[in-house]
Amino acid sequence: MVARTLPRRELMRIIHRFLKDKNRGISTKLFSELCGISQTQMQDVFLYRTAPLSEYVQIRVSKGYTAWLNGEVKIMQNRDTSRFVEYRKEPQPRLVRTTGLHMVNGEIKIRVGIRNKADYSHTTLDEQLGKE
Repeated sequence: MVARTLPRRELMRIIHRFLKDKNRGISTKLFSELCGISQTQMQDVFLYRTAPLSEYVQIRVSKGYTAWLNGEVKIMQNRDTSRFVEYRKEPQPRLVRTTGLHMVNGEIKIRVGIRNKADYSHTTLDEQLGKE
């Protein structure tokens, strides 16, 4: 599967939410190793927004995030409890039941369904209301 590079604004929004989520399933260190950039560069660009997003970082993080989203990678643990990222032979995305709120024609509706746990591309109710 060919990974498309996410647009800058969308990538900044998605990875910022991804890094702020404590239940994302992968540590910041392992995710930056997956992407091929340093952990401090990842945090400076996406979390603290003190460094600019270069095309190099955009391509690498898009590729790493897409692999995580599609379930192409998993976290493995050695006997000494050190963790590492390994590519799977068959992708297995993590699907979860979800409930949430979203705006439809100016009214707040309940959204119920199944979604990919690693998908941060949907907008939150706060983003829809313009509070973030």
